[in-house]
Amino acid sequence: MNELTHKSLANRWAVDGAECLLDASSIRAATAALGARISADYGQLTEPLLVLLVMNGAVVFGGDLLPSLSVDVELDYVHASRYRADQAGDTLSWLRQPPNSIQNREVLLVDDVLDAGITLAAVQQRCYALGAARVRTAVLLRKRTAKAAAMVADYVAFEVDDRYLYGWGMDYAGRLRNAPGVFALP
Repeated sequence: MNELTHKSLANRWAVDGAECLLDASSIRAATAALGARISADYGQLTEPLLVLLVMNGAVVFGGDLLPSLSVDVELDYVHASRYRADQAGDTLSWLRQPPNSIQNREVLLVDDVLDAGITLAAVQQRCYALGAARVRTAVLLRKRTAKAAAMVADYVAFEVDDRYLYGWGMDYAGRLRNAPGVFALP
């Protein structure tokens, strides 16, 4: 990214001392490469790949990923969270469960960030419980953490340090999901 673009992103979208880790062009290039890998892996499917976006964080990443897939897809979403008021909770709250059409299907879960992986693992387990044939996962970001993750994502665009992130679908206190890049608080 050129310095002018980086400075304008930082000036406009960086709050509370945040720095821009990834700009839009870097994210889109990595997403396109990820889409090519996913398409190669699912190229032999005889029915549409069921893509489930994990809301709300995956909406921007999923919107970029879908056009880069060269396989037929059926799009739907799930909404499950352990986060309330910026704090992680112990209980998973389902706002929308996986669809009933999941039986014997190949499923790709798309999420914004893999941290501990507890929520994504629970969504994956629920898909299997509903009869999915196979459930793979694609994430924009995987955090490098000292703690063991509950799962490993099948497709990862970027690995980042364990910091509070926002932008490109991820929120900061309920806002800034529309920031055109990924930002990290100090």
